[in-house]
Amino acid sequence: MKKVILYLRSRRQKINLWLIFIVAMCCFCTMTLTAQSIEQLVGHWQLQKVGLKKTIVQNSENEREALLDIFKTGFYNQLTEEQKLTVEDLEFTNSEAEKLLDYYFQTTIEFKTTGAFYNTSQNPVKSLSGEYLLDKKKLHLEWETAEKKSFKIAKNSNSELILKDTKLKITYYYLKINPIKIP
Repeated sequence: MKKVILYLRSRRQKINLWLIFIVAMCCFCTMTLTAQSIEQLVGHWQLQKVGLKKTIVQNSENEREALLDIFKTGFYNQLTEEQKLTVEDLEFTNSEAEKLLDYYFQTTIEFKTTGAFYNTSQNPVKSLSGEYLLDKKKLHLEWETAEKKSFKIAKNSNSELILKDTKLKITYYYLKINPIKIP
């Protein structure tokens, strides 16, 4: 009888060890997947083009007005029918579109491993920084101005990053210009 009890205890201990091992491996794999996506994000990215629905505009000096129109359309689509008829609401959306143009026109964005990002404009006065949080397929940004943005990550590879603004439905296409090696 004692042998049976000892045998059952040893089997239970082996099962417990296997369960602990499996849980540890699951945790390790999850951390590795998260680290890989952060590693792909870290570095300098240059905004190449911006799109809304089927309209895609290059981020160049020649397309500045078209880029502003995309931002205006994104904000305009968020308005209710009553707001679309109000001059004040239209002026507000135009000013917000101008602000987005300042944030994104011919910029590069640098993601650091520390969770900080730097959005560098050709106009040094318009450059901003902030903090980012990568949450599976979402990228949350909080600018130094305390404004918050959330993006759905449509594609994240070693050379291309495609972000979709969850609120305005605008898509941003970035290319990696200077990868940073993580030690």
